[in-house]
Amino acid sequence: MINTIYFFAAREDLCNIFNAIEQEFDIKYCITSADQEAGRIEMPKMEFDTIEEIADDCNAAHGIQPFYLIAPKTEIMKTYRQVLKDRDDIHRYRMTYTENGNSVLLKGMQKHEDLTCDYYVHIARELETEFSGMLFKRIVREVKRNCVCIKYNSTIYIGKEMFKSKDGLVFSGERNGGFTVTESNEVKQWYRSPRVREFADKPFKEQLSFLQAVFHGKELKNYEEERKSFSEEFQFYLVACSQVWGIKELSLLKEIFALFDDDVKVPSPPGTASAMEYLCDASIYAASVQKPDGIRILLEYIHDIPEKGYHCGCEGIVRILLKKKYFERFKVSLADATENTKKSVKNILEGLTDKRTVIQRKELTDMLNQDL
Repeated sequence: MINTIYFFAAREDLCNIFNAIEQEFDIKYCITSADQEAGRIEMPKMEFDTIEEIADDCNAAHGIQPFYLIAPKTEIMKTYRQVLKDRDDIHRYRMTYTENGNSVLLKGMQKHEDLTCDYYVHIARELETEFSGMLFKRIVREVKRNCVCIKYNSTIYIGKEMFKSKDGLVFSGERNGGFTVTESNEVKQWYRSPRVREFADKPFKEQLSFLQAVFHGKELKNYEEERKSFSEEFQFYLVACSQVWGIKELSLLKEIFALFDDDVKVPSPPGTASAMEYLCDASIYAASVQKPDGIRILLEYIHDIPEKGYHCGCEGIVRILLKKKYFERFKVSLADATENTKKSVKNILEGLTDKRTVIQRKELTDMLNQDL
């Protein structure tokens, strides 16, 4: 059961979605925080009846990102008053809603200065009640009805009206970096730096050449400094590494495998593993997406891993394939592999000593002994 949904929407999309909701639910939109101007007696308006009254704020181009609670009109919303000092003699008051679980959160996103477009809306339910549960499900249904769904790292919803003018728009949100949508409705990562965008458009083999230069110490010589400053060269490294996850032509695995080298200790771009471990994970993922033969094809290219990359490459790949999420597919793919590949994998399995995979290794070794 999902508790949150994100989508990109123009003003028309927001109105189309919530006008339908308003016909079914008697709701109000309560801004979660509003400031009372210094010296003014009037309280700021905090409750609104229709989406039209707040749609421009949800697509705000400046100021603080607005948050609204969508609640029943009859709900008495609890607030507290906070004193904000401009000067010792002038006070402002901030009225803030709190402890209102019988509602759904509507969060708009402000427009970034250097992006073409950033209208990002986040709908969530923090604490489910009977009302918020029904309202959230209805909103999700209306979002899906009024948006174009695009599959990427996560599902992306773009309002139909906004989608009509997608050419030239750059989208950005909490769960996605900057991206554009191509004419064929594919997502393309977008980068602020023109040089990085130019590098991202280069042929994959040229990007792999940059990785090779990094691994040989010719690029990113001061890795930590480059990473902290987020230099353009470090972004080149991010781009080149990330491309591996999405390769569709599996023959390119031969080029990737040629990079494996046990002596390379360069960290991966996220910094959670070595670059070699990162390439192993990315290569296996790219192959596994191409069912049913992807893993089998990957295994055939293990022969292209150089001897100097045996431990980080050959053993590294087999270790990952022994994990639960890949093991059954690994076994089926291995059964259909060529005799040379079976012999190679058998030798690799016999060289592993990890106690956690003893059972899996024995099962595969017994299967290969029968086949060879």
